[in-house]
Amino acid sequence: MGAVLDRDTIEKAYARWAPVYDIVFGAVFERGRMATIAAAEEHLGPQGGRILEVGVGTGISLQSYDRKNRLVGIDISVPMLRRAQDRVIEHRLTNVEALAVMDAKHLAVPDASFDAVVAQYVITAVPDPEATLDEFVRV
Repeated sequence: MGAVLDRDTIEKAYARWAPVYDIVFGAVFERGRMATIAAAEEHLGPQGGRILEVGVGTGISLQSYDRKNRLVGIDISVPMLRRAQDRVIEHRLTNVEALAVMDAKHLAVPDASFDAVVAQYVITAVPDPEATLDEFVRV
């Protein structure tokens, strides 16, 4: 039987990875990150829109979005979000509305709050993928 994912285990793992995440995974996942962003922006069209990035992590993808898009990033890991906040400040990403600690299965936002949800490499790291996908559709 496979390992059971739980919030505490996930939080601890990402806290350990936060300091080196970009170095270890930045280049490896770059192509997928860029393809995901391109797909979301194509869906939104030239006017852009409001995007929820679930599992924003260190914010490595935030500066790749067109500035016409308004971004909200959430993650379960406080250490990862600290790095994302540093990146927002460093790159003056004024289109990032908020970064917040949030569980992807229980999004603390109203229905239909976003024009698109981006969740790069997230669904395999959540304990309940089906409920998490339902939340994405809801918001």
